[in-house]
Amino acid sequence: MTAIAGLWQDDGAVHTAERVTRMGAALAAYGPARAGISDIAAAGLALTCRQSHITDTDMIDRQPLWDGDRRICVAADARIDNAAELAPGFGWAAGEGERCSDAALILAAYRRWGPECVGRLTGDFAFALWDDQEQRLLLARDHYGGRPLFFAHRPGLFAFASMPKGLFALGEFSNALEATELGAYVALLPQEGTQTLYRDLSRVPPGHYLLVQGERRRLVQYWPGQFTEPARSGDYREHVEEFGRLYTQAVRACLRVRPGGGIGSHLSAGYDSASVTALAARELSAQAKGLTAFTGVPRDGFTGPYPSARVIDESGVAGEVARRFSNIEHRIIRAGPDGPLRDLERTLPYLETPFLNICNLGWARVIEETAARSGIKVLLIGAMGNLTASFEGQIHLARLFRQGRWWQLATLARGLTREGAGWRTVASAALGPYLPDWVRRLRHRNRPGVFAHTALSPAFAASVDMDGLAVARGSFPPRFSDSRTARLFMIRLADPGVYHHASLAEHGVDIRDPTADRRLLDFCLTIPEGFFIRDGRRASLFRDAMAGLLPDTMLNDRIRGVQAADWYEKVVASRDGMAAELARLRSSPMASRVLDLDRLCRLVADLPDLATPPEQIPAERFTSPDGAMAYRMALLRGLSVGRFIRMVEGGNG
Repeated sequence: MTAIAGLWQDDGAVHTAERVTRMGAALAAYGPARAGISDIAAAGLALTCRQSHITDTDMIDRQPLWDGDRRICVAADARIDNAAELAPGFGWAAGEGERCSDAALILAAYRRWGPECVGRLTGDFAFALWDDQEQRLLLARDHYGGRPLFFAHRPGLFAFASMPKGLFALGEFSNALEATELGAYVALLPQEGTQTLYRDLSRVPPGHYLLVQGERRRLVQYWPGQFTEPARSGDYREHVEEFGRLYTQAVRACLRVRPGGGIGSHLSAGYDSASVTALAARELSAQAKGLTAFTGVPRDGFTGPYPSARVIDESGVAGEVARRFSNIEHRIIRAGPDGPLRDLERTLPYLETPFLNICNLGWARVIEETAARSGIKVLLIGAMGNLTASFEGQIHLARLFRQGRWWQLATLARGLTREGAGWRTVASAALGPYLPDWVRRLRHRNRPGVFAHTALSPAFAASVDMDGLAVARGSFPPRFSDSRTARLFMIRLADPGVYHHASLAEHGVDIRDPTADRRLLDFCLTIPEGFFIRDGRRASLFRDAMAGLLPDTMLNDRIRGVQAADWYEKVVASRDGMAAELARLRSSPMASRVLDLDRLCRLVADLPDLATPPEQIPAERFTSPDGAMAYRMALLRGLSVGRFIRMVEGGNG
């Protein structure tokens, strides 16, 4: 993983290289191994690259990289996973692609296909490419946003950087926040187009590339493109085998690491991390290498309460997976002593955006810190698995209902109930997308608007018509009657690149998600929906493909774990710090405008006394649906956004 930056100005190229060097210095934490710069003075352009040595080919990479006739130059933050597929198109010999750097692969692809090469690349990437003959700059990101890329411009100047701090280092652009976009972020609305939380900054959206020629800019979406309608028939077993092949290929592609670098994985009781861990262990065993699997668990002695169907300590089920592979070292991780605000303080400077789910930040940080101390450079996760690998397929019931296919609908409904789904759940899946809006809004009757689960100020929401913005961005009312539309919407919410870069800068660990592999995702988006819920078995495709690899008990009993199950104890222990932070937020015009600080203060005031022993905390207040909405989704996320606002405004006291 790498950080890149560049500046293109038309004022005679005075001091361009010097200014880009300053941009690169601001990004040094994201690429401490090597710094390179290319000063293209005749064009008024300079590119810089700050590299980390994570993969084997990173060790031979020297960026920015020119092609042989110095017509094309690239600065790339990339891991290209389909070198073997690309090489024949370049006329290369077998194996040649795997031996060259990722930047060299991008150069060769551009020379062969021009800007359309972006759509042929698979992996995590963000890159900038200068075509001297065309006098054109190309910026591109991968399909789901595994690597970040921001840009800013004014007349006569265009700049880009992996992270916002690279652009702010120029002194040309303000770090002032855009209130409406910040409010949309609080409301969990998807980002639209090139918008960001910063007024002067834009982003290259995932699945897009940007062409810049002088003052002309053209944004092109290359993914997801136009998928053909999936066939309604086909051999199920062939699809299971192809899924298994693609999933294995996706995991294998994420195992590239420099000599001596270790590989780790998150391992919970869930399908996604368990299957990623198992597939990685199988692949690494063939190479006589080991895997360290990390499982986050609550504090010693924690017992809940949670419904009996939920597993609050996932180490038992995770250990069953780990014991199937002799090359797995299984490590149990408990969150550190710090509360959520302290964890946030450490991460925000690297992240430069709010961390919305700070309940999980404590144990995730400890995992990454432990991994780094153990020499692990790559950490595998399965964050996108619900949309690919383990997609359950219940939305198929809505399609059957719309098409009047009553027998098939009844068959799936019976199968779902046999697996423990209630009839209310089945009916909601089949009928939910077609209910009138007024029925769907009843769930939000406790507060006006549709954002009862957030810390958004009702007055601010009304002033910017946040309800209308939610409708325009497809968030409310959500009407997904086919799985492809639903999953593409959820992918738009992700854009995880800044989170991955924060982990790299803070801990030196490269986060990789095989479940987001483009080839796997494309396959899962185009196969018949019914294959995900065959005979009423949720995630049937996954379960059949993983038979023999994962324990039967896991595959036959869908286990629901609880991440950071003891989160509310840390909330209670942080009561005074939260109250002090909310008091400081009162002095921030932006925080006071966007956040419902009065409500957040009431929530803190209602917390149990600090002297309350953990076992006497009324846990149901936090674990009930209403309690989780109030404390986990409103209070903690509101504090995260508020602390981010104060950081941007310069408040560190």
